[in-house]
Amino acid sequence: MEHAQNAFHPKICILSAAGGCGKTTLAVNLFRPFLENPLMLFMGPFPEKMFSLKGMEAHFMRGSEVNDLLVQTVVYADRPIIADIRMNVVEAFLDGVKACFTPKDVFFDLFVIPVTADPYSLHRGMWTADYLHDAHVPWEKILFLPVRVNEGAEKDALCAVQQAVRDHYPEGTGPRIPEGEFIEENPVFDDMYGAGVCLTDLSEVPDAPGRWSLCCQSEREAGKPSPAFIRLEEEMDYLRPRMKRVFNEVMTHLPDFTQA
Repeated sequence: MEHAQNAFHPKICILSAAGGCGKTTLAVNLFRPFLENPLMLFMGPFPEKMFSLKGMEAHFMRGSEVNDLLVQTVVYADRPIIADIRMNVVEAFLDGVKACFTPKDVFFDLFVIPVTADPYSLHRGMWTADYLHDAHVPWEKILFLPVRVNEGAEKDALCAVQQAVRDHYPEGTGPRIPEGEFIEENPVFDDMYGAGVCLTDLSEVPDAPGRWSLCCQSEREAGKPSPAFIRLEEEMDYLRPRMKRVFNEVMTHLPDFTQA
């Protein structure tokens, strides 16, 4: 699988005080597939079988282990890091980092807060952003990413997020929002979790550039691909390029990141 080439090793933290907004989908299907050998940090009570851990170096931590999580960003400074903070430990995480972050060092390059157009999600997202900013995180390192956007409602969803930010923050402040990109509401993500796979498990179809399969080459040659993979396979040629476009847009908010 090809990866984006980066001039440095980004440290990305995904969090929100609202549940059900797709934080883990971002971790395993947006950032992990396109960063080179990232270290995954999961904070909170994650069911380990909810996504594929194949080929993944992952650390699972409790909400009380904020210092240990931050230490990992230093120990693994030569690798990308993706931290996924579960909703029910986000307050403990924010309390912990507030004591550690300084104006010169907030340990992460980007804090991604997934938000839906729902008023509660936006309220909790802004609460999270405000808390981060109070903990010395500059606004340019805080990104609102619209998620769970329904087909046909893309414009309304993006406008709702943009308007909420304009109403809540003085001009020139507040979290940034990617230009025109979002994560759609797509049942295939649930199907992938059910099958125990994520986009990193894709392999390029031999002799078919740009075609992707969840079946490894040996399964193809044996003619015995998993039925679950067959059901999902037709979705991959659409989903992977779609997620790559969102990834590329999000990465433009990291000034030191360059694409291949």
